[in-house]
Amino acid sequence: MKGRLLIVINIVIIILELIAFVHDCFAFGVSLFEWYTVDSNVLQLVVSAMVLFYVLNGKDIPGFVTVLHFISAVGLAVTFLIAAFVLAPEGGVEYYFLENVAPINHFIGPLLSAISILFFEKVEKLPMKIIAWPAGVTLVYGVICLVLNAVNVLDGPYFFLKIHEQPMGTIILWFGIIAVLCVALAFLFYKVKWRKVRGN
Repeated sequence: MKGRLLIVINIVIIILELIAFVHDCFAFGVSLFEWYTVDSNVLQLVVSAMVLFYVLNGKDIPGFVTVLHFISAVGLAVTFLIAAFVLAPEGGVEYYFLENVAPINHFIGPLLSAISILFFEKVEKLPMKIIAWPAGVTLVYGVICLVLNAVNVLDGPYFFLKIHEQPMGTIILWFGIIAVLCVALAFLFYKVKWRKVRGN
């Protein structure tokens, strides 16, 4: 039963993420990859396709797929929290959660990703150090965006990345907040996923 639900969940994720990706391609063109939200959702699309491939072929899900899913699941959870508690209060709940494919990118995608990896994917227990990966990937994204903002190749896309408009203290503060948020969510996901068992 859990195997069938896993298949259904990831088919739904793939369909919804493809819809969101096509929409974002038309809306933003190549620049869609500037957005952390889009990057996390595209990674989830790839991960779900790989999960589906291994499950449908009766194979175990490899550790590297679980690591990638862990990164995407935490990244999507971060996008939900930032959108809900930072961006939506200023930019509007409708824009960040109700318009176009926003429900997929900011809520449905994060929810289904977490449900899939935490409760349905049978994988071997990975070492605790995995909780550092989402924060590391997120910081790499942030540093790249900062450099591109510094040389005026990129504008944002988030306010705390606009190095010419924000005090360095504000930028460092937001980098710290998001890094702590990533590690905290990763730790929570890890404990829920591998509570009292070696593999599930």
